[in-house]
Amino acid sequence: MAAWLDLVSENEVWNLVDTNRLGELVQELPYPKCQYPYLLYFTGNLNRMKALRALFPYNNITRKGPAGLIRLHLSTKTAHTQSPILFAESSLGLEHRVGDSEWLKHSMTKHRSFSIAGAEGLLPPARLQQEVKRQLVLPWTQILCLFLDSAPDIQAARSLLQQPRRQLIIGDEDIPAPTQIVIVLTNGKHATKAFAQECAQLEKMIKTATVTILDLRPRSGLSDSVAFAPLQTLILKQLGIVQAEQMSACRRFSAIHLCAFWNAHIQSHNRLLDAPPFDLLARARRDYTRNDTVGECLREVSQYKTSVDCSKEDFDDFVATAFLMDAYPPGMHGFSPTAMFAALYEKLCLGIWDEKFQSHIAGVSSRFVQHFVQLSSVMTSAAIRKETLHRLYRRWGGLRSTTTCLVCLCRPPEHMLPCKHAICDTCVVIFGKPSSLGEYHFEVAQCPICEERSNVTVRQLPPTKHPVILSLDGGGVRGLIQLGLLRALERRIGVPIASLPDLCTGTSVGALSAIDIILNQSSVTQCFNAFPDLARNIFRRSSNSPVPRCIQWLASAFNLTTDGLYDSDGLSQIFKAAVGPSRRMFDVATASPAGCRIAIVASRTSDGKACVLANYRGTSSRTTNTAYQFLAPRNGGENPALCDASICSVAAPIYFQPKRLPGLGLLQDGGVRANNPLAIALRESGIIWPMAKRHDLLLSVGTGFSTSTPSDPTGFLGRILEGALPRLYRAMMSSPSMDGKQGFLEALNYLPHSSTPDIFRLDQAIDGTLPALDDTCSLEKMSNMDFGVPDELVRSILASAMFFFELDESPVQGNASFHCRGSVLCSRPNPAEILQRVLVEFPGARFQSGQDHDLGSIDPVDICQFCGYFRKRVDFRVASLEERISIEIANDTFREKIGGFPKSALEFLDEQRAYAQFGRADHQNLDWPPRRSCYCYRGSKRLVHFLEPAFGQKRRRL
Repeated sequence: MAAWLDLVSENEVWNLVDTNRLGELVQELPYPKCQYPYLLYFTGNLNRMKALRALFPYNNITRKGPAGLIRLHLSTKTAHTQSPILFAESSLGLEHRVGDSEWLKHSMTKHRSFSIAGAEGLLPPARLQQEVKRQLVLPWTQILCLFLDSAPDIQAARSLLQQPRRQLIIGDEDIPAPTQIVIVLTNGKHATKAFAQECAQLEKMIKTATVTILDLRPRSGLSDSVAFAPLQTLILKQLGIVQAEQMSACRRFSAIHLCAFWNAHIQSHNRLLDAPPFDLLARARRDYTRNDTVGECLREVSQYKTSVDCSKEDFDDFVATAFLMDAYPPGMHGFSPTAMFAALYEKLCLGIWDEKFQSHIAGVSSRFVQHFVQLSSVMTSAAIRKETLHRLYRRWGGLRSTTTCLVCLCRPPEHMLPCKHAICDTCVVIFGKPSSLGEYHFEVAQCPICEERSNVTVRQLPPTKHPVILSLDGGGVRGLIQLGLLRALERRIGVPIASLPDLCTGTSVGALSAIDIILNQSSVTQCFNAFPDLARNIFRRSSNSPVPRCIQWLASAFNLTTDGLYDSDGLSQIFKAAVGPSRRMFDVATASPAGCRIAIVASRTSDGKACVLANYRGTSSRTTNTAYQFLAPRNGGENPALCDASICSVAAPIYFQPKRLPGLGLLQDGGVRANNPLAIALRESGIIWPMAKRHDLLLSVGTGFSTSTPSDPTGFLGRILEGALPRLYRAMMSSPSMDGKQGFLEALNYLPHSSTPDIFRLDQAIDGTLPALDDTCSLEKMSNMDFGVPDELVRSILASAMFFFELDESPVQGNASFHCRGSVLCSRPNPAEILQRVLVEFPGARFQSGQDHDLGSIDPVDICQFCGYFRKRVDFRVASLEERISIEIANDTFREKIGGFPKSALEFLDEQRAYAQFGRADHQNLDWPPRRSCYCYRGSKRLVHFLEPAFGQKRRRL
């Protein structure tokens, strides 16, 4: 079937049909990523068919099948060359063979139909056909061949060419099309003077292209191959001209890019007449989400220059190569650097830099163009950027920031390397390599700035998975209960708690637990055993004063003394010994693999507003009208010491004095505002992973709750307790700000009902009243408690936190469904141990779809015995690409969905960037379908060499 475009009338409404013929032909090319096709359009009288048979003898031009409005072919002779020829053909006037919709109803092709409504749908058929040719095909045509032999042909050609067509642009630059027009005269019967004059007038009318009149009428008596030989010679010559023009203007598009442009072009045609220009650059950059913080990054760079003695040329080079790496990842079309810079960066710099720095824009643009010339398959934009960074690092002797990734200048940093250079998640992928520790683990062996060895492994959230969030309440000495619950959970799941969450938030003692478990990599058992001695040292009286405790309490409450009930200086020494005096909040990762985000919640003394100190920055910008403030250091001096951040989170009023952090203010215990930081964790999760619309698992761990019912005292004591101050105190202590359980319940009010099955609250019941924050006498009793965790939580963690799914190929359409093939993968290290624990908690476990379709058993045979790589191949069917399904781990009794579900096949294709024809921001040049293999061997790609034949005659059969 050669039909490409058709017009079908159904229920008195015209529908434009794209049969995906272009996509099919591109798929037939052996190397569509590095083949650059031409599009030739032959239209006019029936002599065009004789010409096509002569020009393309290896193609079956006249084969039977639905004709449609316009047919498209791939030259068989040039299909294996670097510049294959696509040629379309149609009649010039009214085509009577359109509208054959019966074949579409039974066709298996991926045809698309677009309704032509409004005034355009009422156009006469001849005019409507002309508009389809003019607005959809002509913009992409390089050579237009018009076969004209009569006055009506001339009039039809004039009608086709004199009306405006849809303009293709690159930024602010127009693309002329077609660039070459050939008027072919073949019938000697119409060789009149009037006909010659009309041809000349038609030639004068066309001003946007080179027009050539080829008179083949004297050759009418020859064979077709001989008669059209001059046309073949002319086309070859014009193709050389077109190629030179395209290469000069950076408009030589690969087959993959041409197909992507075409699909977006036809989908954006809301109307045929007066359609807005189609911006190729905007389509190519459609999936490159501009980070909201890029303006702040450029502003900091300008401030950095004033503090560093660097030349204007070095600064221009520093910014230009960062823009180059952002503009030209592998797979991106090599647009004109001038147009690219003007469209993406010039206005951005003008809006951010002041008049002093705007003088740099011309220099940055010039260096941008110079570096563009260096780009090749070996010298990538990332390689140019790395060379520039290392050269300028030696000259400037610094290049450090805690608020801007100086590697790309486009995002805030998320990780710090041992050399103290900070880097964002995207640059980790660009300059790192996949690690054998697990899926989406990347090893940064060398700093891209100073080239110092780092050997840091970073765990990233898989694109088809959602984050696992751990929220730890505050509670003073009752933090021992929290650790007891986490210890019981760790024993059940068989995986260290440190490797479980993607984000961990903690308040007060919860913050201390998060720091020790995640950053210090201490086991939960170690933390539990060490906690009693730590608590006794923290809650040690600050003096041996004979003043009664109640007087000390009042004096501290009204700030009549310079210290709290307990020794704040001693608290500082304890934390310095625990985490080290030199470690910073945003510092070199001590965990391996790194990647878990830590957020410590404190509060301002001025108004009690919650404040977050974190070891990350987040990719999205934060609004100012939030219930908490994210404290991001503006420079290295404001990056707080980890021990000071710990003090801020536990400095409860009355008990300890608040702590002042340079540039960040006076802070105190976060428990007075968000003793359960669950709501903050939910908000921060959306900032860190804006593409993840929900979470896979959210676990809130408390510090114990009382099962006793409050009594109602009577008499004089009752009247006192019902006074305003006692009632206010009870309301404050039971409010969501102070009570972890109430904070958990309030956070649930703001979550959709579909998310609640993935949220768990882990807490311990305590008989009687809760121990006070400083009640060290209760530590022994709490340490002897019997801690347990729900089976449902254990099963949910083993399924949703440890496994996720990815498609291995595009779904294949069948008669009534789509066949999906993919793989279940493990997101954490040591999959063999995880599978053993799964089989303990799910005896006889199997993977199955939400429709109870069996996907295979959970078996260690799916783990490579040499490298430990886990992959379970599964396949299932869905009714449509929009149908949301789940993959679950199930047995006869239990079933739990794995990470990332429920989701549709269309969402998987989008998240896996299956159709990222113009590259990716992380510079991963991944093929689709993906080529999965274990870590034992990772192959390399070979270069492609083309043999370029010219047009040739079909070999005669003897």
